[in-house]
Parts: sequence; C-alpha cells; structure tokens
Amino acid sequence: MNAISERIVRLRYQIIIMVTAITIMMAYFMKDLEVNADVMSYLLEEDASVQLFNQIGETYGGNDMVIVGLEGCDVFTYKMLALVSQVTDSIREVPGIGYVTSLTSTMDIRSAGNGIDIGPLVDEFNIPEDQKTLDSLRAYILSNPFFSGKLVSEDATATLVIGRILPNVNRVEVMENIEKIMAGIPFEGTVFYGGVPVTLMELNRILIGELLKIGPVAFMLICLMLYAGFRNFRGVFLPMVTVVVSIIWTMGLIALLGYQVTLLTNTIPILLLALGNDYAIHVVHAVMVEQKMNPYKALQRAVRYIMVPVVLASVTTMLGFFSFIAGSKLEMIREFAMFSIAGVLFSVVLTILLVPALIAVMNKKSTVAVAPQKPNLFDVIPEKLLALSFYNRKKLLAFWVLIVLISVVGITRISRSVDFVDYFKPGSVVRQGDVVLSEKFYGSNPIYIRFSGDMHHPEVLNMMSDAQDYMRGFDYIPYTYSLADLIKQLNHAMGEGMHIPDDSEKIAQLWFLLDGQEVMEQLVKYDLQEGIVQGFVTSTEMQVLSEIETNFNAYVKSHSNENCQMAVTGVPILLKQLDENIVNSQVRSLAIAVLCVILLTSLLIGSAKSGLLAVFPIMVTLVALFGLMGFAGVPIDVATVLAGSVTIGIGIDFSIHFISRFGEGKRMRLDARESLDRAIRTSGKSIIISMLSIVSGVVMMVFSSLIPVQRLGLLLAFTMLVSGMATLTLLPMVLIKR
Repeated sequence: MNAISERIVRLRYQIIIMVTAITIMMAYFMKDLEVNADVMSYLLEEDASVQLFNQIGETYGGNDMVIVGLEGCDVFTYKMLALVSQVTDSIREVPGIGYVTSLTSTMDIRSAGNGIDIGPLVDEFNIPEDQKTLDSLRAYILSNPFFSGKLVSEDATATLVIGRILPNVNRVEVMENIEKIMAGIPFEGTVFYGGVPVTLMELNRILIGELLKIGPVAFMLICLMLYAGFRNFRGVFLPMVTVVVSIIWTMGLIALLGYQVTLLTNTIPILLLALGNDYAIHVVHAVMVEQKMNPYKALQRAVRYIMVPVVLASVTTMLGFFSFIAGSKLEMIREFAMFSIAGVLFSVVLTILLVPALIAVMNKKSTVAVAPQKPNLFDVIPEKLLALSFYNRKKLLAFWVLIVLISVVGITRISRSVDFVDYFKPGSVVRQGDVVLSEKFYGSNPIYIRFSGDMHHPEVLNMMSDAQDYMRGFDYIPYTYSLADLIKQLNHAMGEGMHIPDDSEKIAQLWFLLDGQEVMEQLVKYDLQEGIVQGFVTSTEMQVLSEIETNFNAYVKSHSNENCQMAVTGVPILLKQLDENIVNSQVRSLAIAVLCVILLTSLLIGSAKSGLLAVFPIMVTLVALFGLMGFAGVPIDVATVLAGSVTIGIGIDFSIHFISRFGEGKRMRLDARESLDRAIRTSGKSIIISMLSIVSGVVMMVFSSLIPVQRLGLLLAFTMLVSGMATLTLLPMVLIKR
C-alpha cells in the first residue's frame, strides 16, 4: 500500500491528463445516447405469450393502438361528424399507421329489403345534415353494442378515432406526428389521448428532460452539504469532480456499447451524483485527519489506511447491484445493474487515483499542519450517538426493537403495481386520457385469443363465439369482437337469426360479402387458417391480472381440440408476467445481496459470527424499508424493486468503514471502548457527511415527473438515514460485545 500510494503521488500529472482525455472521449460518445421508454420491450422474447403478442401485431396490423378522443360536444351533429372524418383521414396519412377505426371508417351490416347493405357506419362523403337523420343515426348507434361504448360514449359527448401502429415502427414518432396534426385542427372541446404509444411518448419526454431538471439542484444540495461538513473548498471539489467524471464515463459507456437510456438507467446519474462521492468523502476526511495528527506525508498515509475499506465498500455496493444481474430476468433491470456497477467501479477508481493526484497537486505545503477547526454538528453527532451506545444501551436497543416490530406489521401490507398509468402525476396527458377512457369507454388494454383452424368451419366459428361469451362473463371485459360477430350479423341480416350457420356453404356465401373489407385484415389471417377474438380489459388491478392469467390459460387449454387450437395473450397477460418477474427479481436479488455481503463482511472481520452481527444494522434497515412501504402504500414496482438491494450495497459501506477503523484500534492494542472512540473520531464524521450528502441527492428524485422514481428516491433517502444511524448506534453495541 505504501508503494501504491507513493506511486500515485509521483504520477499525479499523468493521472490527471489520462482522466481528462478519457472524460473528453466519453463525453463525445454521449451525443449518441438514445431513449427507450418501452418497459414491455424488455420482457423475455423467448416467452410464448410475448412471442404470440408480437406475432398478432405483425399479422393483424399492429397491436399498439393510438386512441385520439374528442370530448365535450354532441357527437351527432354535422360539424362533429365532419371533424371525425377529418381527423380519421389525417391520422390515416401518418406514416406507420396501419388501420384507422372511427364512426366514419368502420363497417356496418344492415338488412336492406330482401338483401344486405354493407357499408360505412357514417358515410364520410355524405354526412347527414338534417336533424331527423342525425337523430335516427344517434338512436341506431347508441343501441348497437358494437359501437356504443367503443367508438362513441353512451351519453354521446365523446367519440374515438383509433389508429393501429404497424410493427417495427417508431411509436413515439408516430404519436408525436399525430399530436402535431391534432394541434392544427380547431376543436371547441377537449382532445385526449390513450394507448401504449401515448404512454411511451410521455415517458420519452420525461426521460430526456429529467436530468436537466433534477440534476443541477441535486448537485447544488450535495455541494452545500459537503461544505457544511468539511468547511473548505477541497471537501466539495474533490468528491464532486469524481462524481461528475464517473457520470460522464458511465453514460458515455452506455452510448458506446449501443444501449439505450431506459426508465431505470435514467436514474443512474442521479444515483451516482448521490452515491459516487461516498468514497471520495472518506479519502478527503482521512487526509484531513492525518494532517491534524501528523502532517508529514499525510496524503500517503491516508491513502494507505483508507484504500482497503474504500475498495471493500465499493465491492459490496457492486454486489448489491450484481444481485439484480444474477436474480432478475428483466433485461431493463439487468442493464440498470450492469451500468450501475460500471459507475461505482469508475467512482472508486477515480477516488483511488484522481483524488490523491489532485490533492498532491493542490497541496503545495504538505508538511504544514492544518489549523484545527472548532467542532461542528458533524463532529458532535457521532460522539453523542456513541455515548448512547455506551450509557443508554437498553433504551437504544428497545427503540430499535420497537422499530422492527412496527415494521413487521407494515410488511404484511405491501402491495404490487404494474399499471403504467400510475407512473404519471394527476393531470398528465396519460392520466387525463385514462380517466375518460375508463369512465366513458371500454379502456385500451387489449386481450387476444388466437384460433388456429379453418375459418370457414362452423365448429371453429362457434368456438370463437363461445370464447366471446366466456370473456364477457367477466365484469372487467365489457367488449369483445371477432369474425364470428360479422358472420352472425350477416346471417341475421339475411333473416336466418343471430347465430353461426351450421352449413359451411352458407358460411362461404356470407364470406363472399365480406371479401375486400378492411376490417377482415384485422380479424383473420390471409390464408383463412387463423383468426383472433379481441377483447378489452378495463382494470389492471393485480387480482384481475391474476384471474385473467389463471382462468384464460385454463380455458384455452381445456377447449382446444384437433380441429382448432387456441392460445391467449394480451396486455393483461404481459403485465402479469412483468409483475412476476419484478417479484422474483426482488426475492432473488435480496437473497443474493444479503449472502454476498455477509460473506464479504465476515472475511473483513475475520469471523463468520461477527460478520453476521456486523450486517445486523443493514438487516434492521431492510425491515424498516419494507415496513415503510407497507404503511405508506408504496407498491413494489419496476423502480421500487431496486430499493432493497441498493440499500444493502450502499448501506453496508458505512459498517465497513466503521469496522475497518475499529479493527485498526484493536491492532494497536487498544481496548474495545478506545477502539470505538477512535473509529468514531476517524470514520463517524465521514459517515455522517456521506449519509447526508446521499440523502440530499436521492431525495431530489421526489421532483421527478414519474411517481415510481419519486418513490425510489424517498425510500433510498429513508434507508440511508436509518442505515447510518443504525451503524453508529447498533454496530458499537455489537462490536463491544465481540
């Protein structure tokens, strides 16, 4: 360690030049960063439901619907119907749109004397103007379950224009083009939007602008906290330059390797801003302590003493993130973990190399002792906490036991959430559209049952009809649609009744009437050997998703036969799988993180038993974390699932630094109390500064426009406070018993 520290000081200028060159290069690559806000795209592609969902999208014109709603005016007026026609035609011209469904483009089947009239529901070239015809149209459409609640609200104050986006098209660009078009069409009412593409557009905008909004404020808060702790320029500059450089390296690496910024990797700069300065804080504080004790070669001695605990602390943090790579199947979480590890690695390397090099350059008079400063709050707090551990042990222990018991009750109340709408604040475009779609329409979450068989065969068509009856038996599936509906409508218009004909020849005759209709490409494959039943699910509650997955999988399995094979997929099925992956990620990553940290801490202390005791503060923190989530109603979602393992990886750093200083005292043949006093004087202050600077950074996530990110920031701020306090109170009690 002496040789390494001396070499770092000797090569200080070369190190600074090398770091500067790499930083410029990585900053250049950052210009190529792209955003991918689609959480669903990170589901396992080898999963059968995901494959089927994608296949249906490719075969039937896209399973991503853009919903444009017009609300606030009576739909059944000439002016409003003309507007619907204009919007329909405009959206149809947008590149990437496959089909458009609206009142002026959807097909209608009616009896006409002795025959059948198949044509548009509302003829866009002959929109009625007289009130009698409009009233008749109103009565017909609102009484028809295929249109009322799907294309027009039951109170006739809102209508939808639905565009299907083709596969392999940039959905965000399509949605942005539609938004521009709608901005140029005058309308007295309210335009609202729905569907996954709208959610992606909003996420994309948020992810791009989030860092510019939150980052500078978090940076300033951390700087203020560092200055309050160190009360000098170095104490602010050195940790923050390390953080900024590590962020540039990490984001540049994401771009260099061709990865995209996701909902989770977008939080890495804020996390590194808060967490990355932890290692530099301990180095800077160690140098100051050494200069006070003995200014001669204080930098070399500080680097020698602090290097091992800093490296070990960074390893535990990386293990916390690594647990997601080993424990999660969600690619988005794995990518977040991978680049978080890279960011931590960059931070510790810069702490070991760049910080000492900068200190060596700045410290022209290294042999001059630093003038002693009056103790401030950051000095007093650790000493007061240590006194509590010595003289109020029973009360302190009772306090933590009470915290654990209360938290255990909260753990039983933890919920889960995968509803993307809940990601957004009230009043957002996504929330506004969801409110109207939920109150006046059938929603926008499609579910599909695919039928593989002869679409001319009565048995297959009856199986489709039976499946629709089964789907409509659930309150949260108010609407279904399929080829069977069209055949029954045609048969009814022919005077044969609202049912599937028993004769294949009659079905073939009805098929002839449907030939060339645009709607057929959305319902039947071109070779007529496959078709789909489509329904809409109005709820994303976890109980509903579980019911759908269990019941529908059982239904298709029990009702398939040699003539027709059935399979189910859809947004609710994928959301349920996303939830299962999130829960499994939580369980596996926590188990891996806890095991790795216990093993590493045991090696550091030299005793497996003491290693278990040393991680006791972080275990208490975890219990408090999940208890808070239960009581506060914070669900486990795609962001908050990270809180547990990140807490382990970062929180254990406090224990490692404290234990390392305690061990130095023991090796100097000091007794337990003297060793603890030395640990408090050398590490207590840096732990407090580090804890509060981390809290200052992550708490800024509360200003994010995404609710899961807000929750993650608050949870991490809470766990850092609890972990720091537990380290400085519980750990002394553990170590003094050792």
